[in-house]
This record gives sequence, C-alpha cells and structure tokens, in this order.
Amino acid sequence: MSDITTINPTTGEEISNYNYMSNDEVNKIVDASHNAFLEWRTVSHEERGRVIKSIGDKLMEYKEELAKLMTEERGKLHSQSMQEIDLCKAICDYTAENGVASLADDVRDIESMKKGLVTYQPIGIIYGMQPWNFPAYQVFRYTIANLMAGNSVLLKHASNVTGSGLLIEKNSSRV
Repeated sequence: MSDITTINPTTGEEISNYNYMSNDEVNKIVDASHNAFLEWRTVSHEERGRVIKSIGDKLMEYKEELAKLMTEERGKLHSQSMQEIDLCKAICDYTAENGVASLADDVRDIESMKKGLVTYQPIGIIYGMQPWNFPAYQVFRYTIANLMAGNSVLLKHASNVTGSGLLIEKNSSRV
C-alpha cells in the first residue's frame, strides 16, 4: 500500500502513488546534500550563475510535461501552469545575470576606522517545506537564490503535488 496518493482535484481521479522515504534514505540524502554543499560553496559566483542559467534552460525542455502534471495535481488551468514555469525560468535568468554583482564584496568607509567589509558567505543546507498552490514557483523562488549564494537545498514538497516535485528534482539534477 502506498503512503501518498495524488488525486486530480478537478476530476477526483487518482494520478499516482508514492511511498515515503525510509530513515536510511533520508539520512543518505542529507549526507549527500552536505557533501554537495562542501563542494558547491567553493564554486565561483560566475560558475554558479552559469549552472543556474542551465537549470532554467533545462526547465524549458520539459515545460509541457511539467505544466501538464501541475495542472493535473493542482487543478489549475494549463495556461497558468505554463505561466508559472515561465516565471521560474525568469527567476533563473535574472539570478544568473544579477547574482554575481549582488553577492560581490562591498567595501565601506566607516568613520574613525580604516574600512568595513560586507561579504556574503554560504551557510549550509537550506531546508524548504513548500505548499501546494505553486508547485514550481515555490521551489524556484527559494532554491535558485540559495544556490546562487552557495548553499545546498533540500525540499519537502506538499504531498498532493509529489509528482511535480519529483519531476523538478529529476530534471534539475541532470544539469
């Protein structure tokens, strides 16, 4: 028996079934995310921007598949699902284009001191628990900025849009 069953809220029809991860699976994912963070934090801002741009490009390769699934799981209009994915692509493009400058060190003159320095450093794994209403946007709005900052990201998606979360994960990991 499955732990999660996704249902099309428009038709009431079953879409798919999923099982919860075991504790061992979760621990392996957390360990892998930490190891990814240790490597990712050393990657230059410029290279992070290139990777983020490629995530947005990859998203467009499976846009129709994701929009269809989001429409089924969420019950939103197909046109709204397509717009949501376009917004996610725009987040990737904007972050790739502006992230390097936004994260640059900022030297400031401080009265009666030589200088001050504001610098941005990654902090580790960012865990996100996401709602169901925007299955892609909610993921991209927090993931992309945190990846640009050098963090790794874990996601716990709402159970009724499990398929959308897994599809995003599957295709984003192929970048």
